[in-house]
Amino acid sequence: KKVCLMYDDYATILCEEFTINELGTGIASSSTVETLELSYEVNETISVDFTVPVAIQNTWIGVYNSSDANNTMSSIPEPLAWVYAACNNVAGDQTENNDCAATASSGTVEIDGRFDADRWTTGWPLLPDTYRVCLSFYNNDPYEEFICSEDTFDITTTASISGPSEVDFGSEFIVSYNNPDAVLSNWIGLYNVDSDPVEDDELFWSSMCGSQEDWENSTTCPPQASGSVTFAGMDPDLESEEQWPPSPGLKKVCLMY
Repeated sequence: KKVCLMYDDYATILCEEFTINELGTGIASSSTVETLELSYEVNETISVDFTVPVAIQNTWIGVYNSSDANNTMSSIPEPLAWVYAACNNVAGDQTENNDCAATASSGTVEIDGRFDADRWTTGWPLLPDTYRVCLSFYNNDPYEEFICSEDTFDITTTASISGPSEVDFGSEFIVSYNNPDAVLSNWIGLYNVDSDPVEDDELFWSSMCGSQEDWENSTTCPPQASGSVTFAGMDPDLESEEQWPPSPGLKKVCLMY
């Protein structure tokens, strides 16, 4: 690196070079990070314990799909969700730059919907899957000094969704659901059976209360733990990938976050 004495028009007066050393040998490998539980329900707070031999500002803890990060890698990618270890948030304690100036050699962080932020690479809640947590000492990519949990953890759900086995062309149909982990952003989509609901557009969709206008409206449609919606001739002002009625063929309905 180098530091430079500058004029206000960015003209350089004088610079001096110096070296910032790598993180000390063994600091990352002797750190620990692990979730308190090996299984969480969808939308449940994920609690993570950590210890580090040297406390450094802006150290953070992130959640990854289990196959995306582990201790054999030379660096870890951007996490799905994360918080600063010492500040237990994503906003930090520095209002100008959202850094975390605090340090902590041990503690517990809690990752949940309070911190769902545009600095994450996914939204909350995390979907049912298998995950791993990692602690990174570097706050700038590449994240080469880190420790990941050896144990993975699962996010599970007891939600269910059901529809008719077949529908006459042009007829409406009812989809029922049970969703104990309901959140405001839930919705139900109709897809072709070979579509990936995460990657592909839905053919038709509805809020949990039966219309698109209610979606994410906490007043008219708060989180719904159970109920049913009717797919029928759609209001022409509302959005859909296809025109009603849906084209013939094998379909599926999906409960989405």
